[in-house]
Amino acid sequence: MSQDRATVPTTIADYIYPAIQKQYVRILTLEADVLADDNLEAIHQMRVSLRRLRSQVQGFAPILDIPKVMSEKQIGKIARVLGKVRDLDVLQQTCKNHLSSLPESERIQLEKVTATITKRRRKDMLKVKLMLNDCDYQYFKLGINNWLNNPQYLPTAIVDIASILPELLLSSIAKLLIQPGWWLDLDLETGNDPETAVAHLLLIHGDTFHDLRKQIKGVRYLMELFPDRYPPQYTDSLNDFKQVHQIFGNIQDNVVLDKFIRKNVGKRAPMKLPTLYDRIARSNHLNWDNWQPIQQKYRGSNTKQELQSLLIRDIIHNLHG
Repeated sequence: MSQDRATVPTTIADYIYPAIQKQYVRILTLEADVLADDNLEAIHQMRVSLRRLRSQVQGFAPILDIPKVMSEKQIGKIARVLGKVRDLDVLQQTCKNHLSSLPESERIQLEKVTATITKRRRKDMLKVKLMLNDCDYQYFKLGINNWLNNPQYLPTAIVDIASILPELLLSSIAKLLIQPGWWLDLDLETGNDPETAVAHLLLIHGDTFHDLRKQIKGVRYLMELFPDRYPPQYTDSLNDFKQVHQIFGNIQDNVVLDKFIRKNVGKRAPMKLPTLYDRIARSNHLNWDNWQPIQQKYRGSNTKQELQSLLIRDIIHNLHG
């Protein structure tokens, strides 16, 4: 440890500022490609940066003093406009992946859905372009720029990081670990096969799992800022949360696909597209199987206590040991 590091405390502000600055720069860098609409990945990455920024503003709320124009609500509003286009891009790619291997009757149905997606995307992309040129978005960028030029914090941001980081992480993780989705299990006593049981559970409790994914995403984005403050076990938990984020992201993509097809094909969509719906059911079941070990792990009191102890104990050891 250098003399400067030993005498000058590391603070939460030392992490907050570069984190917000990084996402702001990425958003600005991606603007041109999003407006040109010749690189679908640009929309995805801009949306991710906005989501990371929103998670930072939310996670650091007890520490930040930010203007209303860069509030969590304002960031979410911008991200949702991009999100509608991104969801359609994912839908379009998913349909494309399935088309060539479907029976002809199903291919005809799915081609009609794909044509609707294309029309819808043109309209939603126009909304993105209008948004990126409107006053609210310009004020949003100006607000972040002004904050970066003159960052404002609450007093807790400038104390030694060991005095505040454990509580900051623990408060977010505690809310995550009591989320009801961890305790929802398949009901196989009804005689349904596992794929049908998963489909039924997701139908009944889809909102709960969607909320679980959103909470995990926020915790993941927050934890990703501090791997250098903790030993490898911290990264192990972070990787678990990343995996759950991906698992329920896959399931959510299937939910969005199902809703869009039913809206355009009708309630009889599963009968008109049986091969496709069999694939959706298998995909959800596979993702559910991947979720099971992590679900069981974090339902256990030992895992939760170990993670909580790690957050409190090891940062102090790393900083002062």
